[in-house]
Amino acid sequence: MKIKNRILTVLLISILFVISSCSIKGKAIGKDEEIVVVADEQMFDIYKPMLQDIYEDEIYTPMLEKRFTLTRMSLAKFKEIGYKFKNIIMLTDVDSDSPESEYIASIFDESIIDGVRESEYFYVVKNDIWAKDQLVLFLLDSKEMFLRKYLEKYSGKMFDVFNDKLLTKIKSTLFDRFNSKGAQELAKEKKGIDLFVPHDFAIVNEGKDIDFLRFRRFNPDRWLTVIKGEYDENLTMEDNIIVLRDAAGREFGDSVRVNRELLTFKPDSTFADGCIKAQGLWEYTLGGGPFFTYGYVKNGMLYLVDGAVFAPQKAKYPYIIQLDLMARTVKFPD
Repeated sequence: MKIKNRILTVLLISILFVISSCSIKGKAIGKDEEIVVVADEQMFDIYKPMLQDIYEDEIYTPMLEKRFTLTRMSLAKFKEIGYKFKNIIMLTDVDSDSPESEYIASIFDESIIDGVRESEYFYVVKNDIWAKDQLVLFLLDSKEMFLRKYLEKYSGKMFDVFNDKLLTKIKSTLFDRFNSKGAQELAKEKKGIDLFVPHDFAIVNEGKDIDFLRFRRFNPDRWLTVIKGEYDENLTMEDNIIVLRDAAGREFGDSVRVNRELLTFKPDSTFADGCIKAQGLWEYTLGGGPFFTYGYVKNGMLYLVDGAVFAPQKAKYPYIIQLDLMARTVKFPD
């Protein structure tokens, strides 16, 4: 089915909202990784597998962890408390007579409803409707004819609706004026490395046999390590990354290593053409956690920028994002 260009401007649509008579909006509640779905049971059951594929993809940290969690909420509970949540999906078939669908459809002007029936509109994103720091995604269908194909084609865009909000929040707390200027200056002085070191991160290790600096912050425990070593032409790029990372890890306070059973590699151009990003689990005698490593070769030397988290019983995905944003500021000397 052809997706009309008009959907690209759907965010600019004028909408009539049914909002509480209270003129002062409170702060949104709930976790940043929680998404409340307002829909009738039939509609939710139809689209639940697709929404899970988009938002609840599983990562191993080493516990099984989901990037976002979806929770269906009835209309009654939504009116009672749900309207205050940070992240909301309002899912409806505009031609259904269920209380949830009728309520959501009543929010829109009739011209928008007609547009849904004509497959012109599929989604609308709005901020701060009922609470501050709130994001609401409306997913609209008519007689179950159009929305499924749209979600299949634009699943990445739908994921980014909530993921971009999470990234924006993490960036706002990470890149502030309270950065660790002393650690930045020390990294420049010792290794000629430029990077942004957020508040509460400090240099805790400097390599002896391996050339590296490790920046660490606690509660929860996470660290960023910048590593430089010889590139072995007899090994693959992937094996070079593992070998050098493990060599640096043996010089940590607690010796750590890569779990080779849960490890992926993919091309990534963040630092250079031919750069590879590894993701998986690191481990030591008492446990482990998730990590990522950017690796690239320049002038016969292998450069690694590595982030890792240790946070038993806590969500780790947001901290991996934090470290990844920090990692992308690293500049090795020419």
